[in-house]
Amino acid sequence: MKRASRLLAAVAALALTAALLALGASPDAAASPKPPASAPGIEYTAKPGDGAQRSSNGKGAAEMPISPDNPAGTEWLNDCLGSSDAQGPDGRVYNRFRWCWEYKFNAEYYQKVDGKRVLKGTNTIKFQAAAIGFNDTRATRVFFRAKTGQVSYAGWNPWDKRIVAPRLDLEITPECVPGADQPTTATCGVGRSPAKMEWAQWSNFPDWVYWDVSSSGGEGQDQVAFHQWRFYFNGASAGYEQSAERPVSAPTGIRCDSADYFNQRGKSYPHACIYTGALPFLTYDGNRPNIRQHIRDAQNAPATDGVTYPKENHAKKVPGKWSPTAGSRGAPLHRVVSRGQGGAIALANEQVKKAACGQKGGSNPWGPDYNAATGLPPYNTTVEDCDEYPFSSTYEGASSIEWDFSVRNIAYGENRGAGTDLGDFYVDDRILAWPVEDPYWVNVN
Repeated sequence: MKRASRLLAAVAALALTAALLALGASPDAAASPKPPASAPGIEYTAKPGDGAQRSSNGKGAAEMPISPDNPAGTEWLNDCLGSSDAQGPDGRVYNRFRWCWEYKFNAEYYQKVDGKRVLKGTNTIKFQAAAIGFNDTRATRVFFRAKTGQVSYAGWNPWDKRIVAPRLDLEITPECVPGADQPTTATCGVGRSPAKMEWAQWSNFPDWVYWDVSSSGGEGQDQVAFHQWRFYFNGASAGYEQSAERPVSAPTGIRCDSADYFNQRGKSYPHACIYTGALPFLTYDGNRPNIRQHIRDAQNAPATDGVTYPKENHAKKVPGKWSPTAGSRGAPLHRVVSRGQGGAIALANEQVKKAACGQKGGSNPWGPDYNAATGLPPYNTTVEDCDEYPFSSTYEGASSIEWDFSVRNIAYGENRGAGTDLGDFYVDDRILAWPVEDPYWVNVN
Protein backbone atom coordinates (compact mmCIF):
# COMPACT_ATOMS: atom_id res chain seq x y z
CA MET A 1 0.00 0.00 0.00
CA LYS A 2 1.82 3.11 -1.17
CA ARG A 3 1.65 6.28 0.89
CA ALA A 4 -0.14 8.16 -1.89
CA SER A 5 -3.06 5.75 -1.68
CA ARG A 6 -3.13 5.99 2.06
CA LEU A 7 -3.16 9.76 1.81
CA LEU A 8 -6.42 9.41 -0.16
CA ALA A 9 -7.79 7.35 2.70
CA ALA A 10 -6.88 10.08 5.16
CA VAL A 11 -8.63 12.66 2.98
CA ALA A 12 -11.69 10.42 2.86
CA ALA A 13 -11.60 10.18 6.63
CA LEU A 14 -11.69 13.97 6.89
CA ALA A 15 -14.69 14.11 4.56
CA LEU A 16 -16.47 11.47 6.61
CA THR A 17 -15.78 13.43 9.78
CA ALA A 18 -17.35 16.54 8.27
CA ALA A 19 -20.40 14.50 7.30
CA LEU A 20 -20.72 13.08 10.79
CA LEU A 21 -20.46 16.54 12.32
CA ALA A 22 -23.19 17.75 9.98
CA LEU A 23 -25.39 14.91 11.23
CA GLY A 24 -24.71 15.83 14.86
CA ALA A 25 -22.65 12.71 15.63
CA SER A 26 -19.55 12.62 17.83
CA PRO A 27 -16.68 11.33 15.70
CA ASP A 28 -13.07 11.37 16.80
CA ALA A 29 -10.86 14.33 15.97
CA ALA A 30 -9.87 13.11 12.54
CA ALA A 31 -9.13 16.60 11.27
CA SER A 32 -6.31 17.22 13.74
CA PRO A 33 -2.80 16.62 12.42
CA LYS A 34 -1.47 14.72 15.45
CA PRO A 35 -2.29 14.06 19.11
CA PRO A 36 -1.67 16.99 21.47
CA ALA A 37 1.19 17.21 23.94
CA SER A 38 1.06 15.22 27.15
CA ALA A 39 -1.25 16.47 29.86
CA PRO A 40 0.58 18.14 32.78
CA GLY A 41 1.54 16.36 35.92
CA ILE A 42 1.75 12.78 34.64
CA GLU A 43 4.59 10.69 36.06
CA TYR A 44 5.32 7.31 34.49
CA THR A 45 6.74 5.05 37.15
CA ALA A 46 5.49 1.53 36.43
CA LYS A 47 8.11 -1.08 35.58
CA PRO A 48 7.56 -4.34 33.68
CA GLY A 49 7.89 -7.39 35.84
CA ASP A 50 7.03 -5.67 39.13
CA GLY A 51 3.28 -6.23 38.84
CA ALA A 52 2.41 -2.66 37.92
CA GLN A 53 1.53 -3.71 34.39
CA ARG A 54 -1.38 -5.84 35.64
CA SER A 55 -4.61 -4.39 34.34
CA SER A 56 -7.67 -4.49 36.55
CA ASN A 57 -10.88 -2.55 36.36
CA GLY A 58 -11.93 -0.35 39.26
CA LYS A 59 -14.91 -0.84 41.53
CA GLY A 60 -18.45 0.40 41.12
CA ALA A 61 -20.14 2.35 43.90
CA ALA A 62 -22.29 -0.66 44.82
CA GLU A 63 -19.29 -2.98 45.20
CA MET A 64 -16.64 -0.60 46.53
CA PRO A 65 -15.33 -2.14 49.77
CA ILE A 66 -14.81 -0.39 53.09
CA SER A 67 -11.54 -2.31 53.44
CA PRO A 68 -8.98 -2.86 50.64
CA ASP A 69 -7.93 -6.22 52.08
CA ASN A 70 -11.31 -7.88 51.82
CA PRO A 71 -11.05 -11.42 50.36
CA ALA A 72 -11.30 -10.21 46.76
CA GLY A 73 -8.52 -7.66 47.20
CA THR A 74 -6.02 -9.27 49.54
CA GLU A 75 -3.81 -10.68 46.81
CA TRP A 76 -3.21 -7.38 45.05
CA LEU A 77 -2.73 -5.50 48.32
CA ASN A 78 -0.18 -7.93 49.75
CA ASP A 79 1.69 -7.96 46.45
CA CYS A 80 1.65 -4.18 46.29
CA LEU A 81 2.69 -3.54 49.90
CA GLY A 82 5.40 -6.18 49.63
CA SER A 83 7.42 -4.19 47.10
CA SER A 84 10.21 -1.75 47.89
CA ASP A 85 8.45 0.95 45.85
CA ALA A 86 5.50 0.87 48.26
CA GLN A 87 7.81 1.73 51.14
CA GLY A 88 9.23 4.84 49.54
CA PRO A 89 7.94 8.38 50.14
CA ASP A 90 5.60 8.30 47.10
CA GLY A 91 4.00 4.90 47.55
CA ARG A 92 3.39 2.61 44.60
CA VAL A 93 0.96 2.81 41.71
CA TYR A 94 0.07 -0.87 41.34
CA ASN A 95 -2.02 -0.32 38.22
CA ARG A 96 -4.24 2.41 36.91
CA PHE A 97 -6.98 1.72 39.44
CA ARG A 98 -4.90 0.80 42.51
CA TRP A 99 -2.26 2.42 44.71
CA CYS A 100 -0.62 1.46 48.03
CA TRP A 101 1.86 2.81 50.57
CA GLU A 102 3.59 1.59 53.73
CA TYR A 103 5.53 4.25 55.58
CA LYS A 104 5.87 6.09 58.86
CA PHE A 105 5.09 9.56 60.18
CA ASN A 106 7.06 11.35 62.88
CA ALA A 107 5.42 14.11 64.93
CA GLU A 108 7.79 16.31 66.93
CA TYR A 109 6.27 18.03 69.94
CA TYR A 110 7.62 21.28 71.38
CA GLN A 111 6.91 23.45 74.42
CA LYS A 112 7.96 27.00 75.14
CA VAL A 113 10.62 27.18 77.89
CA ASP A 114 11.91 30.64 78.78
CA GLY A 115 10.55 31.89 75.48
CA LYS A 116 12.30 29.23 73.40
CA ARG A 117 10.85 26.20 71.62
CA VAL A 118 12.18 23.06 73.24
CA LEU A 119 11.71 19.60 71.73
CA LYS A 120 9.97 17.41 74.33
CA GLY A 121 9.62 14.21 72.33
CA THR A 122 8.74 12.52 69.04
CA ASN A 123 5.80 10.21 68.32
CA THR A 124 6.05 7.81 65.37
CA ILE A 125 3.31 5.84 63.64
CA LYS A 126 3.95 3.13 61.06
CA PHE A 127 0.99 2.81 58.76
CA GLN A 128 -0.42 1.34 55.58
CA ALA A 129 -2.48 3.17 52.99
CA ALA A 130 -4.23 2.03 49.83
CA ALA A 131 -6.59 3.36 47.20
CA ILE A 132 -9.02 1.95 44.65
CA GLY A 133 -10.52 4.01 41.84
CA PHE A 134 -14.23 3.92 41.06
CA ASN A 135 -15.30 2.87 37.55
CA ASP A 136 -18.79 4.40 37.61
CA THR A 137 -18.16 7.53 39.67
CA ARG A 138 -15.63 10.33 39.42
CA ALA A 139 -13.86 9.38 42.63
CA THR A 140 -11.22 7.21 44.24
CA ARG A 141 -11.49 5.63 47.68
CA VAL A 142 -8.49 6.17 49.96
CA PHE A 143 -7.83 3.83 52.91
CA PHE A 144 -5.58 4.22 55.97
CA ARG A 145 -4.71 2.14 59.02
CA ALA A 146 -1.97 2.07 61.62
CA LYS A 147 0.02 -1.12 61.82
CA THR A 148 -1.09 -2.68 65.09
CA GLY A 149 1.40 -1.97 67.86
CA GLN A 150 3.54 0.17 65.59
CA VAL A 151 3.25 3.47 67.46
CA SER A 152 6.36 4.51 69.38
CA TYR A 153 7.52 7.40 71.54
CA ALA A 154 11.11 8.68 71.61
CA GLY A 155 12.93 11.46 73.46
CA TRP A 156 10.29 11.95 76.12
CA ASN A 157 11.16 11.84 79.83
CA PRO A 158 9.91 8.58 81.41
CA TRP A 159 6.77 10.15 82.93
CA ASP A 160 5.68 11.96 79.79
CA LYS A 161 6.46 8.91 77.64
CA ARG A 162 4.04 6.82 79.68
CA ILE A 163 1.36 9.39 80.52
CA VAL A 164 1.49 12.32 78.11
CA ALA A 165 2.74 11.14 74.71
CA PRO A 166 0.17 8.32 74.19
CA ARG A 167 -2.70 10.71 74.96
CA LEU A 168 -1.82 13.38 72.46
CA ASP A 169 -4.05 13.65 69.42
CA LEU A 170 -3.35 12.56 65.84
CA GLU A 171 -5.71 13.61 63.07
CA ILE A 172 -5.37 12.14 59.57
CA THR A 173 -7.16 12.99 56.34
CA PRO A 174 -6.50 13.04 52.62
CA GLU A 175 -6.77 16.48 51.03
CA CYS A 176 -6.75 17.84 47.51
CA VAL A 177 -3.53 19.66 46.66
CA PRO A 178 -4.36 23.35 46.11
CA GLY A 179 -3.59 24.66 42.65
CA ALA A 180 -2.98 21.23 41.14
CA ASP A 181 -6.29 20.91 39.28
CA GLN A 182 -6.10 20.80 35.47
CA PRO A 183 -8.05 22.45 33.99
CA THR A 184 -8.26 25.08 36.68
CA THR A 185 -12.06 25.04 36.40
CA ALA A 186 -12.18 21.43 37.61
CA THR A 187 -12.73 20.84 41.32
CA CYS A 188 -11.50 18.19 43.73
CA GLY A 189 -13.09 17.38 47.08
CA VAL A 190 -12.87 14.94 49.99
CA GLY A 191 -15.91 13.35 51.55
CA ARG A 192 -16.07 12.50 55.27
CA SER A 193 -14.38 14.20 58.18
CA PRO A 194 -10.78 13.59 59.30
CA ALA A 195 -10.05 10.54 61.45
CA LYS A 196 -8.90 11.67 64.89
CA MET A 197 -7.76 9.55 67.83
CA GLU A 198 -5.16 9.58 70.56
CA TRP A 199 -1.85 8.01 69.61
CA ALA A 200 -2.48 5.05 71.92
CA GLN A 201 -5.84 4.46 70.26
CA TRP A 202 -4.26 4.42 66.80
CA SER A 203 -1.78 1.84 68.06
CA ASN A 204 -4.59 -0.54 69.01
CA PHE A 205 -7.05 0.20 66.20
CA PRO A 206 -6.76 -2.55 63.58
CA ASP A 207 -9.46 -1.42 61.16
CA TRP A 208 -9.18 0.70 58.04
CA VAL A 209 -10.63 4.19 57.84
CA TYR A 210 -11.49 5.58 54.42
CA TRP A 211 -12.48 8.67 52.45
CA ASP A 212 -13.63 9.32 48.88
CA VAL A 213 -11.64 11.88 46.89
CA SER A 214 -13.98 13.14 44.17
CA SER A 215 -13.76 15.19 40.98
CA SER A 216 -16.07 17.41 38.98
CA GLY A 217 -15.66 19.44 35.84
CA GLY A 218 -13.11 18.94 33.10
CA GLU A 219 -12.30 19.58 29.47
CA GLY A 220 -13.51 18.15 26.20
CA GLN A 221 -16.23 15.69 25.36
CA ASP A 222 -14.93 13.27 28.02
CA GLN A 223 -14.71 16.00 30.70
CA VAL A 224 -11.15 15.03 31.61
CA ALA A 225 -9.60 16.50 34.76
CA PHE A 226 -6.30 15.94 36.57
CA HIS A 227 -5.97 16.32 40.33
CA GLN A 228 -3.51 15.54 43.10
CA TRP A 229 -4.30 14.45 46.63
CA ARG A 230 -2.09 13.89 49.68
CA PHE A 231 -2.34 12.93 53.35
CA TYR A 232 -2.34 15.61 56.05
CA PHE A 233 -1.09 14.47 59.46
CA ASN A 234 -2.14 16.84 62.23
CA GLY A 235 -0.72 16.04 65.65
CA ALA A 236 -1.61 19.37 67.23
CA SER A 237 -2.53 18.96 70.89
CA ALA A 238 -3.22 21.32 73.79
CA GLY A 239 -0.07 22.65 75.39
CA TYR A 240 2.25 21.45 72.61
CA GLU A 241 3.43 22.85 69.31
CA GLN A 242 4.49 20.96 66.21
CA SER A 243 7.28 21.75 63.77
CA ALA A 244 6.71 24.82 61.64
CA GLU A 245 6.47 22.81 58.41
CA ARG A 246 2.95 21.59 57.63
CA PRO A 247 3.04 17.75 57.81
CA VAL A 248 1.79 16.45 54.47
CA SER A 249 2.74 13.48 52.28
CA ALA A 250 3.97 13.61 48.70
CA PRO A 251 1.13 14.23 46.22
CA THR A 252 -0.49 11.37 44.31
CA GLY A 253 -1.93 12.10 40.86
CA ILE A 254 -5.31 11.00 39.54
CA ARG A 255 -7.13 11.54 36.26
CA CYS A 256 -10.93 11.57 36.19
CA ASP A 257 -13.30 11.50 33.22
CA SER A 258 -16.89 11.04 32.11
CA ALA A 259 -16.27 9.12 28.87
CA ASP A 260 -19.37 7.19 27.77
CA TYR A 261 -17.76 4.57 25.48
CA PHE A 262 -16.37 2.10 28.06
CA ASN A 263 -18.39 -1.12 27.84
CA GLN A 264 -17.43 -4.65 28.83
CA ARG A 265 -19.62 -7.74 28.69
CA GLY A 266 -22.89 -5.85 28.86
CA LYS A 267 -21.74 -3.42 31.54
CA SER A 268 -20.95 0.24 31.03
CA TYR A 269 -18.49 2.38 32.95
CA PRO A 270 -19.45 6.02 32.30
CA HIS A 271 -17.21 7.72 34.87
CA ALA A 272 -13.93 6.87 36.57
CA CYS A 273 -10.77 8.08 38.29
CA ILE A 274 -7.45 6.36 37.62
CA TYR A 275 -3.90 6.80 38.92
CA THR A 276 -1.58 8.60 36.52
CA GLY A 277 1.61 6.91 37.69
CA ALA A 278 1.13 3.71 35.67
CA LEU A 279 2.47 3.46 32.14
CA PRO A 280 -0.06 1.31 30.23
CA PHE A 281 0.98 -1.44 27.86
CA LEU A 282 -0.90 -4.46 26.55
CA THR A 283 0.89 -7.81 26.78
CA TYR A 284 0.25 -10.71 24.41
CA ASP A 285 1.68 -13.99 25.64
CA GLY A 286 1.57 -17.68 24.72
CA ASN A 287 -2.23 -17.78 24.60
CA ARG A 288 -2.13 -15.90 21.28
CA PRO A 289 0.97 -17.32 19.55
CA ASN A 290 0.15 -16.20 16.01
CA ILE A 291 -1.00 -12.73 17.07
CA ARG A 292 2.11 -12.44 19.18
CA GLN A 293 4.36 -13.44 16.28
CA HIS A 294 2.60 -11.03 13.92
CA ILE A 295 3.09 -8.10 16.29
CA ARG A 296 6.70 -9.09 16.95
CA ASP A 297 7.44 -9.23 13.23
CA ALA A 298 5.68 -5.93 12.59
CA GLN A 299 7.59 -4.19 15.38
CA ASN A 300 11.01 -5.75 14.80
CA ALA A 301 11.27 -6.68 11.10
CA PRO A 302 9.01 -4.20 9.34
CA ALA A 303 11.29 -3.65 6.33
CA THR A 304 11.77 -7.27 5.33
CA ASP A 305 9.83 -8.38 2.26
CA GLY A 306 7.89 -11.56 2.84
CA VAL A 307 7.72 -11.02 6.60
CA THR A 308 5.25 -8.15 6.77
CA TYR A 309 2.58 -7.22 4.27
CA PRO A 310 1.93 -5.09 2.39
CA LYS A 311 5.47 -4.82 1.04
CA GLU A 312 6.68 -1.26 0.60
CA ASN A 313 9.36 0.47 -1.44
CA HIS A 314 10.78 2.05 1.72
CA ALA A 315 11.85 0.92 5.17
CA LYS A 316 8.69 0.63 7.23
CA LYS A 317 8.09 2.59 10.42
CA VAL A 318 5.76 0.73 12.77
CA PRO A 319 5.00 2.22 16.22
CA GLY A 320 3.86 0.81 19.56
CA LYS A 321 6.79 -1.36 20.70
CA TRP A 322 7.04 -1.56 24.48
CA SER A 323 10.38 -1.44 26.29
CA PRO A 324 11.08 -0.68 29.95
CA THR A 325 13.84 1.63 28.72
CA ALA A 326 12.48 4.87 27.31
CA GLY A 327 15.32 5.17 24.80
CA SER A 328 14.49 1.86 23.13
CA ARG A 329 10.71 2.19 23.37
CA GLY A 330 8.79 2.78 20.17
CA ALA A 331 6.43 5.66 19.53
CA PRO A 332 3.16 5.07 21.40
CA LEU A 333 -0.27 4.19 20.10
CA HIS A 334 -3.39 6.29 20.73
CA ARG A 335 -6.94 4.99 20.84
CA VAL A 336 -9.62 6.44 18.57
CA VAL A 337 -13.39 6.08 18.62
CA SER A 338 -14.51 2.74 17.17
CA ARG A 339 -16.21 2.30 13.80
CA GLY A 340 -19.45 1.34 15.51
CA GLN A 341 -19.48 4.66 17.35
CA GLY A 342 -18.90 6.76 14.25
CA GLY A 343 -15.12 6.86 14.37
CA ALA A 344 -13.87 8.15 11.01
CA ILE A 345 -10.23 7.18 11.57
CA ALA A 346 -11.14 3.64 12.61
CA LEU A 347 -13.32 3.29 9.50
CA ALA A 348 -10.53 4.54 7.23
CA ASN A 349 -8.09 2.14 8.92
CA GLU A 350 -10.41 -0.76 8.18
CA GLN A 351 -10.82 0.19 4.54
CA VAL A 352 -7.09 0.56 3.89
CA LYS A 353 -6.45 -2.72 5.67
CA LYS A 354 -8.95 -4.47 3.39
CA ALA A 355 -7.11 -3.18 0.34
CA ALA A 356 -3.86 -4.66 1.66
CA CYS A 357 -5.65 -7.95 2.35
CA GLY A 358 -7.07 -8.19 -1.17
CA GLN A 359 -10.71 -7.69 -0.18
CA LYS A 360 -12.17 -5.91 -3.20
CA GLY A 361 -15.86 -6.51 -2.71
CA GLY A 362 -18.56 -4.92 -0.61
CA SER A 363 -18.34 -1.28 0.42
CA ASN A 364 -14.56 -1.15 0.42
CA PRO A 365 -13.53 1.71 -1.89
CA TRP A 366 -9.85 0.80 -1.65
CA GLY A 367 -10.21 -2.72 -3.03
CA PRO A 368 -8.86 -1.72 -6.47
CA ASP A 369 -5.63 -0.66 -4.74
CA TYR A 370 -4.80 -4.28 -3.92
CA ASN A 371 -1.58 -5.32 -5.57
CA ALA A 372 -0.82 -9.04 -5.69
CA ALA A 373 2.91 -8.30 -5.83
CA THR A 374 2.92 -6.36 -2.55
CA GLY A 375 -0.31 -7.27 -0.76
CA LEU A 376 -1.10 -10.20 1.48
CA PRO A 377 -1.13 -13.47 -0.50
CA PRO A 378 -4.54 -15.17 -0.88
CA TYR A 379 -5.81 -17.01 2.21
CA ASN A 380 -8.86 -19.02 3.22
CA THR A 381 -11.38 -16.35 4.21
CA THR A 382 -13.82 -18.97 5.51
CA VAL A 383 -11.59 -19.85 8.48
CA GLU A 384 -9.17 -16.94 8.76
CA ASP A 385 -9.36 -13.19 9.42
CA CYS A 386 -7.07 -10.49 8.13
CA ASP A 387 -5.38 -9.19 11.26
CA GLU A 388 -3.72 -5.77 11.25
CA TYR A 389 -1.15 -4.03 13.42
CA PRO A 390 -1.27 -1.25 14.54
CA PHE A 391 -4.89 -1.88 15.47
CA SER A 392 -7.76 -0.28 13.57
CA SER A 393 -8.77 1.43 16.83
CA THR A 394 -5.61 3.54 16.84
CA TYR A 395 -4.67 6.90 15.37
CA GLU A 396 -1.52 5.20 14.02
CA GLY A 397 -3.50 2.52 12.13
CA ALA A 398 -3.44 1.57 8.46
CA SER A 399 -4.73 4.89 7.11
CA SER A 400 -2.00 6.89 8.81
CA ILE A 401 0.23 8.82 6.41
CA GLU A 402 2.99 8.96 9.05
CA TRP A 403 3.21 5.29 10.02
CA ASP A 404 3.30 1.94 8.24
CA PHE A 405 1.31 -1.16 9.11
CA SER A 406 1.23 -4.92 8.68
CA VAL A 407 -1.49 -7.45 7.87
CA ARG A 408 -1.48 -11.22 8.30
CA ASN A 409 -4.05 -13.99 8.01
CA ILE A 410 -4.90 -15.43 11.45
CA ALA A 411 -7.42 -18.10 12.43
CA TYR A 412 -10.83 -16.70 13.37
CA GLY A 413 -10.78 -17.82 17.00
CA GLU A 414 -7.37 -16.46 17.87
CA ASN A 415 -7.82 -13.18 16.05
CA ARG A 416 -11.20 -12.44 17.60
CA GLY A 417 -9.95 -13.52 21.02
CA ALA A 418 -7.12 -11.01 20.65
CA GLY A 419 -9.71 -8.37 19.81
CA THR A 420 -11.47 -9.17 23.06
CA ASP A 421 -8.14 -8.83 24.88
CA LEU A 422 -7.69 -5.37 23.38
CA GLY A 423 -11.20 -4.31 24.37
CA ASP A 424 -10.65 -5.54 27.93
CA PHE A 425 -7.37 -3.65 28.08
CA TYR A 426 -9.06 -0.43 26.98
CA VAL A 427 -11.59 -0.80 29.81
CA ASP A 428 -9.29 -2.12 32.52
CA ASP A 429 -6.63 0.53 31.89
CA ARG A 430 -9.22 3.20 31.05
CA ILE A 431 -7.55 4.17 27.76
CA LEU A 432 -9.31 7.32 26.60
CA ALA A 433 -9.98 7.89 22.93
CA TRP A 434 -7.93 10.50 21.17
CA PRO A 435 -7.72 13.59 21.07
CA VAL A 436 -6.97 13.19 24.79
CA GLU A 437 -3.32 12.23 25.18
CA ASP A 438 -3.43 8.70 26.62
CA PRO A 439 -0.53 6.78 25.04
CA TYR A 440 -0.01 3.04 25.34
CA TRP A 441 2.30 0.37 23.99
CA VAL A 442 2.16 -3.33 23.08
CA ASN A 443 4.44 -5.92 24.61
CA VAL A 444 4.99 -9.44 23.25
CA ASN A 445 6.60 -12.02 25.51
